Amino acid sequence: MSNIIELVLRTNIYTQPIQFLLAIITNTFNIRILCSRTLHLSACTHYFLAYAILSIIYACLLCPIQFARGFSIDLIHGKISCKIHAYLLFVIPLQANIMIILASFDRYCSSSQICRLQSTSSIRIARKYIVSSILFCLIYMLPMLFIYNWDKNLRKCLLKSNTIISIYICSQVIIYYILSPILMISFGILTIYNIHQQSTRIKPLITSTQRRRTEGQLARMLVLQVIVHIILVLPFGILYSINSFIPSTQTPNIIAIHMIMYVLNARGTNETGSLEAYQREFVKIDSNIEFAHPYSPLK
Repeated sequence: MSNIIELVLRTNIYTQPIQFLLAIITNTFNIRILCSRTLHLSACTHYFLAYAILSIIYACLLCPIQFARGFSIDLIHGKISCKIHAYLLFVIPLQANIMIILASFDRYCSSSQICRLQSTSSIRIARKYIVSSILFCLIYMLPMLFIYNWDKNLRKCLLKSNTIISIYICSQVIIYYILSPILMISFGILTIYNIHQQSTRIKPLITSTQRRRTEGQLARMLVLQVIVHIILVLPFGILYSINSFIPSTQTPNIIAIHMIMYVLNARGTNETGSLEAYQREFVKIDSNIEFAHPYSPLK
């Protein structure tokens, strides 16, 4: 084992517990706050709820394994654990990625002046999209159970290499690391454009001011989430693609960088944004007086 890999593994002993606790605590608060009366009325909130739950599951899967490796203990030590770990390691981030895309699409539809698009921004449709996306991810990632095998001699979980597998990995790269960022950015730009167009029109009725401002802040929260997600996740995707298509690039230094990007990829799954309405809900929970009185319009 090279010195740089050993250094990364030792660093995991200190960083993984912190990352695990932060992921559990912050996403638990996210779930609690997003379930509040003010935010729960938005369809976009349901995508963020699903995202927070996936973040907790991913942290529970990733952090203990990385922490154990710091003590030279590999929890992946057999054929079954190899395949299940590879499957979950990719299916959860893909599902989380789709949640951000759906949230981006929802913000675009909600901010649109087209009635047909506005009608798709509903809690009922959001739940259908979430269930459908879960089924898609579970089925699409099934090949991961077959293309990773446990090497008894090297005692490692290794990726098979043939033409069909290369095509499948190429589809992963296209969907997760090319198409997804393009959709996120496109819907984000369109949402900002729609909000700007609305701000130049006649002001909405006073009775809908609070709801519209909360919707606008959810859009800004989403834009921040997309930016952070792309910055932290794309480097892992680039390195994963290179290592998958060119096995000779798996040198000790590249493996160490890959392990660091592995952690950043987890951070990309666990990151959350913030908004004024979100912070107000937290204050209400902290004061234990939630729903005691209505909010004044956000400024």
